[in-house]
Amino acid sequence: MKSFRPSATSYALERPLLRLAVFDLDGTLTAVPSSWRYLHEHLGLWEQALVHRRWFQVGRIDAAEWARLDAALWAGIKVGTIKELLRRAPYRAGARDLLAFLRQRGVRTAIISSGLCIHSELVAEELGIDRVWAIKLVACDGRLTGEVMVNVTEGSKEEPMRAARTEFGALPQECLAMGDGPADAGLFAQAGLSVAVCPLSERVRAAANVVIEDGDLRPVIELVQAHFRLL
Repeated sequence: MKSFRPSATSYALERPLLRLAVFDLDGTLTAVPSSWRYLHEHLGLWEQALVHRRWFQVGRIDAAEWARLDAALWAGIKVGTIKELLRRAPYRAGARDLLAFLRQRGVRTAIISSGLCIHSELVAEELGIDRVWAIKLVACDGRLTGEVMVNVTEGSKEEPMRAARTEFGALPQECLAMGDGPADAGLFAQAGLSVAVCPLSERVRAAANVVIEDGDLRPVIELVQAHFRLL
């Protein structure tokens, strides 16, 4: 784990109260790097989805169009089938412990993810997370329509982070943010303590106060206790 680099607030005479903890989902709270790829692989659609990924990588489509094309591959699939697959996605070690610790101390929590809302909502229910911002799959009569509501993309996490802070009345220095991808640097910029979990790039590694290399989230409890005041 990278040594903690204190932010300016850490030098204050009184540590800030932790009011809000914000998490990316894929690769952060779960050990699955992408819920999109996870579903494509389990549904036998990865080769088709890989075409869309390559189009995005070469700039032929943007992130929102990528999500729409991928979601279209799932048209007609039962929502129950999707939920059952996502329930099998493993959590990071210590994810339950960390969320239980935060809940017990009255810290409000949110997921901000460019993954799937259906997955984020399952995790939120299991771990007691207050709010979710993610990409919503449209369903009708229990089956996916292939349509999608792109509420969050890899380049747009700053806006829901501001919305979460407003909703829960949290200043930046009163926030914990955790993520693994370059887009999560936008979360880190609005947090007093930022933690990169098995970071996917040097950009996110450099943007974080702390880097967790092994994916075990339990050390974050000690970091939170050292940096913040708690109820």
